[in-house]
Amino acid sequence: MGSFEQIDQRIAQIMAKIDALRDREFGITCGQWPVKWEPPASENEVAAFEKQHGIRLPEDYRRFITTAYSAGSQPFYGLIRFNKFHRELASVLEEPFPYTLDNSIYFLYMTEEEMDEFYGGEDDEDDGDNVDCGLLPLCTEGCGMDSVLVVNSRDPDTYGTVWFYDLANDVGIIPLYDEKTGKPFHFLDWLEYWAGRTAALGDDEYFSFSDTAKLPPIPDNPEIMGRKMGWIKDE
Repeated sequence: MGSFEQIDQRIAQIMAKIDALRDREFGITCGQWPVKWEPPASENEVAAFEKQHGIRLPEDYRRFITTAYSAGSQPFYGLIRFNKFHRELASVLEEPFPYTLDNSIYFLYMTEEEMDEFYGGEDDEDDGDNVDCGLLPLCTEGCGMDSVLVVNSRDPDTYGTVWFYDLANDVGIIPLYDEKTGKPFHFLDWLEYWAGRTAALGDDEYFSFSDTAKLPPIPDNPEIMGRKMGWIKDE
């Protein structure tokens, strides 16, 4: 991400974009609007959290929560504080995230057998919980749709990236990408996208971070769920 000076400059630019929206009125805001921010966390508190879980938070996110704000009422239902896990995503931070940017999970591209294996089968009580590793929840859009930050990964390119996490609706866990640069979102990219996308909204319009999810290539398999359900049709 670069030096602290570069990160601080970018944080200031993003917050200026968000502050410029203060007087806008939206029909759909989810969390409190205008944004209410919580004070930054102390270095000692963050360092203790990292030591407890054996991780190092990505530098741009770490800098934001220790120098700007630790949480807030936006995006969507709010930026979740680093040590307050989302009730539906109790991630095990000590274990690495099992996917990479080139190996994500999208249920429509899976066969019925692969989905059964993912969820452990009828006699397995894990129900896919093994995927909840190395992730820190950033915010929820509601209805089981979350943005998550990878804070523990064996793959250096995957570490620090933001993913769309939606198992509740049988979507999957998919990395988010910047359409303009073609690069995966890191925390400040994710926050800046939200600010820019919100600024472009009409009063009653709505968007989802899923708009930037990068789907894996369609498998050459007629048995994948998307084809069997008729949602994926070959030309």
